[in-house]
Amino acid sequence: NTPDFFNKIVDSICPTVFGHQEIKRALLLMLLGGVHKITHEGINLRGDINVCIVGDPSCAKSQFLKYTAGIVPRSVYTSGKSSSAAGLTATVAKEPETGEFCIEAGALMLADNGICCIDEFDKMDIKDQVAIHEAMEQQTISITKAGIQATLNARTSILAAANPTGGRYDKSKPLKYNVALPPAILSRFDLVYIMIDEPDENTDYHIAHHIVRVHQKREEALSPAFSTAELKRYFAFAKSLKPQVCPLTQLRKGSLAINQLTVIIYVIAVEF
Repeated sequence: NTPDFFNKIVDSICPTVFGHQEIKRALLLMLLGGVHKITHEGINLRGDINVCIVGDPSCAKSQFLKYTAGIVPRSVYTSGKSSSAAGLTATVAKEPETGEFCIEAGALMLADNGICCIDEFDKMDIKDQVAIHEAMEQQTISITKAGIQATLNARTSILAAANPTGGRYDKSKPLKYNVALPPAILSRFDLVYIMIDEPDENTDYHIAHHIVRVHQKREEALSPAFSTAELKRYFAFAKSLKPQVCPLTQLRKGSLAINQLTVIIYVIAVEF
């Protein structure tokens, strides 16, 4: 019942970062999540949302990741520069006392039912990026080592941050030429946002003013409509709901019955 509830909750996300409302809306969608579905053929359709932020240095990408990892239970923050395939998925280790082999969980397994935040995603080796293909789409990790064969759950959203190749984003080139990520990885992200640091006197003034206020008067400068504790309770409640989308025919019928508004669908092809 709160007036302008959506904008207030968006403004309450990562209040230390000035602006970037579109990215904050994307984080809100990821924090709320979708609905997991199983088709008649038994195929699992993930309900978690994967988000990738590609941007110039010093654009608060890491702040978004650390904030998200701190607000969601069972979340993991890691760096792609220092993470291996085994560290992200799982590995088999030998127990020194018993001599038996056991599975050691990686970041994606530890973030099951949470969010895995991977900074410097573009710094990962290609072989390490390939290892998370299954986890990003099927949300499982299959491992066959040392006589152990298992399929483990990795029901997690992935929030990744990457820097453009060459240090700065070139607007004259498509996304695939600006980031060192293969198409198979990019296609598994539901939302990809680009942050470009363009010099603008008015914008830079407001950013500097916000930073100074945060350091001088932290409590007054950071006074969002909803506190972190309230957001945590709201997200926990919202994720417990399982909304259903009406069939397209019912949407058409409902819109025509209300105000004679015709529903038109546009198919947009996005090329990376």
